[in-house]
Amino acid sequence: MGGHSFTFKQFQIEQDRCAMKVGTDSIVLGSWVSVMGAKRILDIGTGTGILALMLAQRTAQSVQIDAVELDTDAVKQAEENINGSPWRERIRIIRHDIRTFQAPYYDLIISNPPYFVHGQTLPDAARQRARHTGELDQTALLHSAERLLAPLGKLALVLPVEQGEQLITLAGEQGWHLQRRCLVETKRGKTPNLVLLLLSRKATETVEEQLCLRETDNRYSSEFIALADEFYLRMSA
Repeated sequence: MGGHSFTFKQFQIEQDRCAMKVGTDSIVLGSWVSVMGAKRILDIGTGTGILALMLAQRTAQSVQIDAVELDTDAVKQAEENINGSPWRERIRIIRHDIRTFQAPYYDLIISNPPYFVHGQTLPDAARQRARHTGELDQTALLHSAERLLAPLGKLALVLPVEQGEQLITLAGEQGWHLQRRCLVETKRGKTPNLVLLLLSRKATETVEEQLCLRETDNRYSSEFIALADEFYLRMSA
């Protein structure tokens, strides 16, 4: 997925100017999250715009999607991808720091947030900037979501398992409630390395889930095909 473009069934992602390329984490999150009842959606740190486009494909024409991004090159890339899609009238790309971004309340906020912490390094400087938490650490992310979310709204995230568990603890201390948690294993039998989270401000029981992406012979699993087939050009069990 590291090439200059990635083609889905209904849209194409150009990614030559964006530090973070299309990855399985965003595709799984965009396929998994429920969009039922969402009229206004916010994508925090949109990057290439992939999550905004996936949710546009899954929602009605009346649903408005705002995608906030701070990096100038990523903003231009996202604009290119949205303008080339069938949903250019429904998705708004906004260059802004989410910590000071102001807008009417959203029913759903989604993000594939930075997860590396200070002290870790990546070989590519732009990729390092995009993937390090920097000022958008977990506390800032949760505070921003709380400020922008409707009272019954939901926050959907994908993170490595360790960082996900840290966020769950922090969110609980700030009055959030975990609605769904899905552990993702890349191959059958392997230890899960990603977790999908759905949080809200309303008390609820947590639904625990598990998702396997590929079988031991590297074929996509039937459960992942059922989840993501509307996006991938070629998926077969």
